[in-house]
Amino acid sequence: MTWEQRKLGELLEKYEDPVETPHDGYERLGIRSHAKGTFHSFVESGEELNSVRMHRVAANKFILNITFAWEHAVAITDKNDEGKLVSHRFPQFSFDKCLKSNFFKYLILDEKFRKHLELSSPGGAGRNRVLKISDMLEYKIYLPSIDEQTEIGQYFSHLDNLITLHQRL
Repeated sequence: MTWEQRKLGELLEKYEDPVETPHDGYERLGIRSHAKGTFHSFVESGEELNSVRMHRVAANKFILNITFAWEHAVAITDKNDEGKLVSHRFPQFSFDKCLKSNFFKYLILDEKFRKHLELSSPGGAGRNRVLKISDMLEYKIYLPSIDEQTEIGQYFSHLDNLITLHQRL
């Protein structure tokens, strides 16, 4: 079967789960640059953001840091990330039924995607380079069937596991 080309905006839908900012401490989620995944840290009482609202992270979402998207600060969330809090600068997206997250996880590692994020983040350096989400959603990907996406995702997951095993030896 042929692969069809689709824009991300057709395959991703913004996801939000807003909550009031806790004032008794909370676990926050961060995103490593260079598509190296997520990390968690505890925010002590009194050190929370001055924002009235934060957003609860859900598993199996595409998430990015709009301030550092140009540095490839993107990830797919998992069960360990679920329930952590983020600010509005960390939008999350749900996957359309025709896009498997385990396939997309490897697409976002592509250098062309990183370059697109960089181009979609106009401005100077650092915090002045905020991602324009509407521009990011214009990015086009080639989309195989669901079965092929599943096989491709499983293949690369297996390969990642083998690499991890060999690095431990």
